[in-house]
Amino acid sequence: EFTTLELDIETSFLKINELFKYNSTIKKDVVSIYLFSLNGSKLVGPDLNQNISTPISKHPWFMDARDDPSISHFSSPHTSNYSLSGDEDVIFLSRSVDYIKNGFHLKGILLIELNFKNITDLAEKTNLGDGGHILILDDKDSLVYFSGNRITAPFPESMVVAIKNYIGDLKTQINKTEYFISINTLIHTRWRIVTVSNVNDIAEAKNDMIILLTIILLVSFILTTLISIYISKRITSPINKLKDSMFRLENGDFNTKVIVKGQKEVVRLSMSFNTMIDKIRDLMDKVVTEQRETRKNELRALQNQINPHFLYNTLDSIVWLAENHRSEDVITTVVALAKFFRLSISKGATTITVAEEISHIESYLTIQKIRYINKFVYNIEIDQDVKTLEVMKLILQPIVENAIYHGIGDDMEYIGIKAYKDNNFLYFEVENSGYGISEEKIEEIYELLRGNAEQTSVGLKNVYQRIKLFYGDEADIEILSELDEKTTIKIIIPLSEKTEGSL
Repeated sequence: EFTTLELDIETSFLKINELFKYNSTIKKDVVSIYLFSLNGSKLVGPDLNQNISTPISKHPWFMDARDDPSISHFSSPHTSNYSLSGDEDVIFLSRSVDYIKNGFHLKGILLIELNFKNITDLAEKTNLGDGGHILILDDKDSLVYFSGNRITAPFPESMVVAIKNYIGDLKTQINKTEYFISINTLIHTRWRIVTVSNVNDIAEAKNDMIILLTIILLVSFILTTLISIYISKRITSPINKLKDSMFRLENGDFNTKVIVKGQKEVVRLSMSFNTMIDKIRDLMDKVVTEQRETRKNELRALQNQINPHFLYNTLDSIVWLAENHRSEDVITTVVALAKFFRLSISKGATTITVAEEISHIESYLTIQKIRYINKFVYNIEIDQDVKTLEVMKLILQPIVENAIYHGIGDDMEYIGIKAYKDNNFLYFEVENSGYGISEEKIEEIYELLRGNAEQTSVGLKNVYQRIKLFYGDEADIEILSELDEKTTIKIIIPLSEKTEGSL
C-alpha cells in the first residue's frame, strides 16, 4: 500500500526526487517512479520521453487511478507498454495519493514503472516443450503477455481455456496435442499467469531426466565401488601379506619375513610378527643344538653298552684259553682284542669308514674263532665303491655276535658278511647257516626292536636304536630266514651327507 507523502513538494523537492531515485536504484524491478498532479503535470521523477505524444492525463493508467482512487491499478492490456523515460517494456502501477504543496494537501497520481523484461526473460528460459508457452492475463481477461510463437503455438486456444479457469492444473487437447495447463492468480492484481506445457515433451524430458539420473547413479556406483576396492585393497593387502607369511610359518618356513606399508596398526603387527619369528628361530636353533648334544649322548650311551658286553665275553674266553694252556691263542686273542678296542675308540669319532668297520669285525671274528675252536668259517665281500663311505661304528659286531651265538652247532658253520650300495642305500648283510628262525619268532624280534616287547637281547635292539637316531626313519633292519638253511640280517642305511662325514 502507498502512504501519503508527508514532505512538501515545493520545499522538499530535491529530497523527494532523491528518494524516488534511490528506490528505483535499489529495486532492480523498478524502472522509474513519478508523481503527477491531477491535470497530468509531472511533479517528481525522471525526464519524460520527448516521443510521448499523448497527454499524460489521457493515458489509461492515469485515468484509472484518478477515477478509482481506492485501489492500485496496473497497466492497461497491451502486449507491451513503453516506459515514459525510455523504450523498455514496462508494467505501469498507478494509484491516487495525497501530497503536500505549499502547505496544502492535494490529490495526485503516483506511477511506478516495473521492468517487464524480467518476466519475458524468465519465460524464454523456461523449457515447456514443443508449442509450450506462458500467458499473462489481466483482471479483465485481456492478454498482457504471450511468450510463444503465434504461428506454431496453440494460441488463442490456450487463452480460451485460461479465461474459463482462475486457478488449478488441468490437461487438455489442443490441435490433437496433449497439453498441461497450470493457472495461478495473483492475489492483489487478479492477474493470471498461465503456463502451457507439452505433455509429450514433458514425458520425454522426464524420461531423459530418469536416464540422466540413472547414468549419474551408475557412474556414482562405479566410482564408489572403485574407491571402495582401492581403499579395501590398501587395507587388506598388508593383512594378506601378513597372513601369507603366517601360513608359510605354519608350514615350517622360519625364514619368512613380512614388510608391509599402510595402516599403522598393521605395520606394528608385522614388526611384532618379524620379532616373533626371530625369537622362534633362535629358540629352534637352541633346541636343535641341545637335541644334537642329547642325541650324541644317547649314541654314546648305546655304543658303550656294546664294549662291556663284548669285553666280558672275550675276557672269559681268554681265561678259558689260559686254563687250557693255549698260550699262543691267548696272545693272538689279546692282540686282536687290542686292535678291536683301538678301532672302537676311533679317537672319539662317532663314524668310521666301511673299510675300518670291516677291519674291526675281522678282529672280532679272529677272537671268536679262537674261542669256538674253529667251529665256523666266515667270508667277507665288500664292494670297492663303499669302502670310503662313513658309517656309524660298531653296527656289525652285535649282529655278527648274534649270528655266532645262535648259529654255531656241532658241525662246522658258515658266516657271510657283505657290504654294497643299491638305489641310494648302503646295505650290510650278515648271514649264518643253521636252523633258521620261524615267522613267529621274527615277528617277536620286530616287536622287540619297536619297543613293544620285553628286551631279551642287547645287541640287535642297540644297533636298531642307534641307526634310527643317527640316520632317521629311513634306516631299518630286515630279518630274512629259511628254516634249516640260513638266516640273513640286513642293515639298511640311507646314503646322505652323513655317509660323507661324522658328527
